[in-house]
Amino acid sequence: MSGVLAGFFIVWSMIGVGWVVGRTGVLGAHGRYVLNRTTFFVASPALVLVGLLGSDVRSVFSLPMLVAGLSGLGTGALLIAGVALFTKRRGADLVVTAISGSVVNGANMGFPIAAYVLGDISHALPVILFQQAVYTPLYLFVLHRVTEKDAQGAAGVLRSIVANPVIIASAIGLVLVLLGVKVPGVVLEPVQSLADMAIPAMLLAYGLSLHGSRPLAKDDGYRGLIAVASGAKLLAMPLVALGIGLLLGMRGAHLYEVVVMAALPTAQNVYVAAARYRASENLARDTVLITTIGTVLVLLLISAVLEV
Repeated sequence: MSGVLAGFFIVWSMIGVGWVVGRTGVLGAHGRYVLNRTTFFVASPALVLVGLLGSDVRSVFSLPMLVAGLSGLGTGALLIAGVALFTKRRGADLVVTAISGSVVNGANMGFPIAAYVLGDISHALPVILFQQAVYTPLYLFVLHRVTEKDAQGAAGVLRSIVANPVIIASAIGLVLVLLGVKVPGVVLEPVQSLADMAIPAMLLAYGLSLHGSRPLAKDDGYRGLIAVASGAKLLAMPLVALGIGLLLGMRGAHLYEVVVMAALPTAQNVYVAAARYRASENLARDTVLITTIGTVLVLLLISAVLEV
């Protein structure tokens, strides 16, 4: 548990610095935009590449990736069934509720939590690869179908996914690892330097985004769905991952790691997708913020029960 407290102290300290920077305005009106794009297009791909090159590929395509996939898709399916059965919400509201409660923030929070709580960023890689390669294309396609506002069509959605820099870095890293290619240190050093920038930049950018946020400031009809999505993300998904892990024979540290990854907050990409399709944006935005705050307590509980 002390590791979780120490990890979150580091994480929230950096987020706090980002909030202060946003409040003072020292980075200007476009500071968050530039920092987010630098992280997304430069630092995060470098971090993924370095992480893959330093890992055993068998640890990526293994039980943790299966647990990540089954728990994410399973929780999303449960949300769709529950909301459709007990409410009259349909279309974009239904889809955004499901993904808000089942898509984890594997990059912006997964890497820091894996680094500072679990001690190795490689624990975040199975989650990120599953979501980038499987879940993101799936929910973007579904959002496109229910909103029909993307002039480029489904092919345009697919092209934007394939062009994702994290997916490109993942593909390059996996090919190099599978072929047994040893990258010279002099070549890897600048990539490592960029990777070292990723986690602090992610946390600073998120802190910047919190300045001025007022979750649930007014009842816009989404409070019930926000509560459902947040509860599913913080409680249901870790429990689903726990059950699947136990069924697959995982115990000890391995079980603890997959449950921690399942307890990560809602991915900011969910809000980005909702904003892109003008679909239930407030629902996605507020769920991201609430789960990011609530994850602290959930991970403390998980650590008290499962940490070895």
